[in-house]
Amino acid sequence: MSLCGEFRHALDAKNRLFIPAKHREVFGESVMIVRDLENKCLLVYSKDEWENYRATVLSKIPASQRHDVNRFLYRNSLESGYDSQGRVLLTPELCRHAELERGTTVIVGCGDYSEIWTEENYQAKISEENAEDIVALLKQYDT
Repeated sequence: MSLCGEFRHALDAKNRLFIPAKHREVFGESVMIVRDLENKCLLVYSKDEWENYRATVLSKIPASQRHDVNRFLYRNSLESGYDSQGRVLLTPELCRHAELERGTTVIVGCGDYSEIWTEENYQAKISEENAEDIVALLKQYDT
């Protein structure tokens, strides 16, 4: 089962965010929430997908730099279960990174992970997309 769709949910005053039920089914009992390295959003992985990502990345990094990379990846990351209403509690650091404040967020399913955006940052990102370039890229790698 893949993560897909766009969902809009409010971040409350205590930094709690509802994770869509369809996404919770795919993620399992807990999630790993990390900073996106390129965008002002958060990435949400199942524990297994996160470990796959991390293992792949670390296998390519020289051993002398792995401690620095692990520290960078984990210092503002969050492993979380859900409360009784299907919400996760985001840390202030994660909220600052993604510019999340009380109000509407957009949760986007991206296959094996999800993204959490502010409405404004998400709309700005979508407006930058060039559908023709993306279609051409897909065709190039379509086998």
